[in-house]
Amino acid sequence: MKPTQISILMYGSDFHLLESRQLLLQTYGYRVLTIQSLAELDRIPQTPEIALIVLCHTLSAKERAIAIAHATSRWPGIQKLALIGGNSKDPNEVLGQVRLALDGRLLAMVSELVGYAGSSPCSHIY
Repeated sequence: MKPTQISILMYGSDFHLLESRQLLLQTYGYRVLTIQSLAELDRIPQTPEIALIVLCHTLSAKERAIAIAHATSRWPGIQKLALIGGNSKDPNEVLGQVRLALDGRLLAMVSELVGYAGSSPCSHIY
């Protein structure tokens, strides 16, 4: 059983990161919307309700705070997940961040935050 009714909103400034994360989560049955500005957030219909907002590391702390406040006012029960990565130039650190994304941790965090009942949709990745 896939969580086809669960809607996730992803907000960030890097189109390619948003698209790759969107495709990953859609593969597991989530409905994923992406935005690159707060103005786009206002254009999202209030139904179906957004269960989770994922804030990309490409946003500033101020942008994340404003987005959380805005999303919470529109969808009071929304869960929040901030992907905060260092902006390191160290190739080993960058490679470590890529491995974290590839090993299913994003899927595991999303499943936990939206209360996906049943087996984890990413259990086969571990």
